[in-house]
Amino acid sequence: MTSNAFPAEGRRLDKVSISRIKKTMSDASYLSDDLVFLPMSADINPTAMAPRSIDGFAAIIMLSGEAVVQINTKSYTIKPNTIIFFNPEAVIRTERASSAAAGYFLAYSKSFINRIQVGLSTSLPVIMHYRKSPILKVSEEDVHEVLAVFRLMKLLLRSDKTLYRNEIIESLFKAAFYIISEVSNREKDQLPKQGRCEVIFDDFMNLLEQHCRTERNVSFYAEQLNITPKYFSSAIKQVSGKTAARWIDDAVIMEAKTMLKFSGLSIQEIAYRLNFSTQSFFGKYFKQHTGVSPSRYKHK
Repeated sequence: MTSNAFPAEGRRLDKVSISRIKKTMSDASYLSDDLVFLPMSADINPTAMAPRSIDGFAAIIMLSGEAVVQINTKSYTIKPNTIIFFNPEAVIRTERASSAAAGYFLAYSKSFINRIQVGLSTSLPVIMHYRKSPILKVSEEDVHEVLAVFRLMKLLLRSDKTLYRNEIIESLFKAAFYIISEVSNREKDQLPKQGRCEVIFDDFMNLLEQHCRTERNVSFYAEQLNITPKYFSSAIKQVSGKTAARWIDDAVIMEAKTMLKFSGLSIQEIAYRLNFSTQSFFGKYFKQHTGVSPSRYKHK
């Protein structure tokens, strides 16, 4: 994993897009500019040597050998049966790797992960695990299961079945995400001990999962945790880099999207279930956060 598949331009940070990866890597499997995955080896590595960032979320599933990967300023050793996650805009560099280093590289856009509508209860274990450590230790069986999904995705991406290709690939990706989420939940007791702000964040995530359909006020969650809204907001921002209000809005929109697509309820009923005073208020809120009206999203 030490070759430089994407030569950096001078001393500028090299930002690698999904589009660039799929065009540069001959063995890449991809869905538009939203999703790409490919086998990695000592000669093929989108994170090789020169610092770069991926324009989207990314992960490496390590199958053999060993490598040291730097994320921002911290180095991590990855060995077989581990997954390392990268947030968008993270500065990544492979410091060194053995000749036997091999695995799979996966990158996907923010719009793709929003579109597949993974619920908070599913994404929460991954969010909380990544926040504490980007390394997830998995079993050999876990790896086989995830790779089996990837191989099926690769087969279908290259088949002549195109009518429902996007829906099939999104469903398969969600299946892989569910597997990883369960593994993250299984491994949570092995993570480092938390500080006060991290405990507040974890408690907030659990409360948000329970109450996001009815409570959108920051002060409600602060009150449940017996702390002031100011301290609560500061703790959430410090731990996650995202405000409590943003977390609440994202959870509400995720619930709204799921209900609009799959519940069979009318928009007025969904507005009521999500504790909006009127359908009009719900419509304005939804459009403000998604750019489209609930009716357009429901029927597109």
